[in-house]
Amino acid sequence: MTNWMRRAGLPAVAAFAVVLSGCDLEVLNPGAIQDADLVTPELMPVLVAGVSAEYNDVQDSYAFDIARLSDELAGTGSYGSTQDYRTGFFTDQDAEGDWEQMHEAAWASDQAWQRLQEVLGASANTSSDAARLFVLKGHARNRLGEAYCRVVFDIGASEDRSSAFTRGKAAFQQALTIQPSGEWANAALMGIAQSEFLLAAVGAGSWAAADAAAATAISTINDIGYSDDAIYAQGANTNLFWVETWGRAEVGVYRTLAQAMRDQSEIDGDPDPRVDYTVCGEWNDLATPYPDNIPNGVTKTGNCDGDGSGAHQGADGDHAHYRQNVYDDRGSDVPRASIAEMYMIRAEAALQGTPDFGAFIGFINEVRAYHGMDALAAPTELGMLNNSDGDWTTGYTTADLTDANAATALAILDRERYANTWMQGKRLFDLERWNHPFLTSDGWITGATSVEQRVACWPMPRNECQLNPNLQGDPACG
Repeated sequence: MTNWMRRAGLPAVAAFAVVLSGCDLEVLNPGAIQDADLVTPELMPVLVAGVSAEYNDVQDSYAFDIARLSDELAGTGSYGSTQDYRTGFFTDQDAEGDWEQMHEAAWASDQAWQRLQEVLGASANTSSDAARLFVLKGHARNRLGEAYCRVVFDIGASEDRSSAFTRGKAAFQQALTIQPSGEWANAALMGIAQSEFLLAAVGAGSWAAADAAAATAISTINDIGYSDDAIYAQGANTNLFWVETWGRAEVGVYRTLAQAMRDQSEIDGDPDPRVDYTVCGEWNDLATPYPDNIPNGVTKTGNCDGDGSGAHQGADGDHAHYRQNVYDDRGSDVPRASIAEMYMIRAEAALQGTPDFGAFIGFINEVRAYHGMDALAAPTELGMLNNSDGDWTTGYTTADLTDANAATALAILDRERYANTWMQGKRLFDLERWNHPFLTSDGWITGATSVEQRVACWPMPRNECQLNPNLQGDPACG
């Protein structure tokens, strides 16, 4: 194992070395850091921070891709990928980047674990840094399974995505074994619950196990606002959502479920902070804006001036910009798992078998109360996932939230899970497993086109199919 951590680790190691040496910046050996120089206990936290950077480098781009493919954000920009994703298209080449980086993050965790064992000996088995490594590995595995239709490990054959969730669960359990309490134990508990939920959702686990694991995380952490986050920073790996919604207007909230939920909550006098947005540019004619093929233009509202080019209209020059406010800072962190998500797991588990509508709405209202929102009445039937008129070409409207079906359990679950995990990379998996009507919509949210079936899970990446000998002839590469 030599000089393996070039990308994430070296800059941090170099900075650490400068700190240790005081102000003497003389370069004695202007070459790559040698492997032997890393066999130092003091450098292990830096090594693990580098692995964390490997994971953080993909979490926001992964979630951003899913937001553009789903009903979380409307594509209003000029990137070729945005043009494709908003129509529901995602190819085997599009699938390569996130695949490679998630595997890289898991591989980096394994390599760093080997180094910790080599340097720390038996004490590695109780190191919080080691627990952190396994949390990162667990999330990398879960993200692969959530997004990709099939998964592959170690140049093997393709496997069912449940394999990724099983591996993720094992990694979180190892983290909990290493650190039974503390920050990374909390993260591991939420990760285990997330894994159990994902296994149950694909029919490879039990909802009882998912409910029990989520309940354990809730009771142990005892903080409804708690989350385990991918960390971003002003001067380093900035949050891509901020870049593409505040720095420019590549995507927006117009005609998404987020907009409909926020608008209706304001009408009700109960504003929902989980889906907050700002109108940066307003259509000159709200009755017939451009998506209906009548380009009447956009006027600045003055709410977003100075926030970057295209602040009042989409970067495509056609659409009004409705800017998300959840990631309102260049360094906003992205939750990997949260206690709010644990409540959503328990709420969904309560609907399995014979539905317990009282327990279901109780879990929903716990989170709403935390955000200062009114409680919802308990539903009396499961209902269905749909909007009021079944026409998804025009996106969501407040009418979708006030029709007869809106008060049923599945409609409530759809909205509340959406709001609590908005732009965290969870929506595509939900759309697929629920066979959500959005997937067969005949248009994108801000425009009009024809699509038979939106992509519901990502295909096997082309590079994997071409380079992995065990995938030759595999239907996953068809």
